[in-house]
Amino acid sequence: MSTVRNVELSDCAFLDCQTGPTVLSNVSISNLRTSDLFIVWCPYLDRVKLSGNIGKMKINAEADTSTYGPNNYARQKPFDDYRDHFYAGFDWALDISEARFKEFDIRGVPARLIRRDPESQVLITRERALQVVKPGWEGQLDPTNKLWPFMINLFLADGDADTVLVAPLAAAKTKRDLLLRGLQELRRIGLAEPD
Repeated sequence: MSTVRNVELSDCAFLDCQTGPTVLSNVSISNLRTSDLFIVWCPYLDRVKLSGNIGKMKINAEADTSTYGPNNYARQKPFDDYRDHFYAGFDWALDISEARFKEFDIRGVPARLIRRDPESQVLITRERALQVVKPGWEGQLDPTNKLWPFMINLFLADGDADTVLVAPLAAAKTKRDLLLRGLQELRRIGLAEPD
């Protein structure tokens, strides 16, 4: 596993690449361009800040494609065990409060350790979601709100304790506004944690 410490990157590009597993400590990245989806496999984050315009990015809990799924539990378990130990005692791991993503999905980083913009990045906990998500719950939402219910159902199937849903502020206005309204609906029905 690689380790990156005390690095600041600005106005850079990650093109057709992926990385991980890795430990990132005291790393700051601003204005990151991606050609397609930049995937970070199983990172362990310690005071990592993303800011400015950020392209399409996915942070996975899995170490790589060979550890994904129930048949590969034994291969993934050491990474999960290390994650539990790694995040003990942290006050924050990742700051995305000043980032404007084109697309962003995150798994494997405790949401309680993510600093975020409450207007465009909402915290969902399993406990609250299980109280709200009952048969027919999606009927309380506008029919155009399709992505967030899909993401909530994925989150519940994954078994994580919490997650952060991020509206893509750097995306086209139509997409951005639709997803921002969708997050507001999640707050209205009590699914998102209050800020």
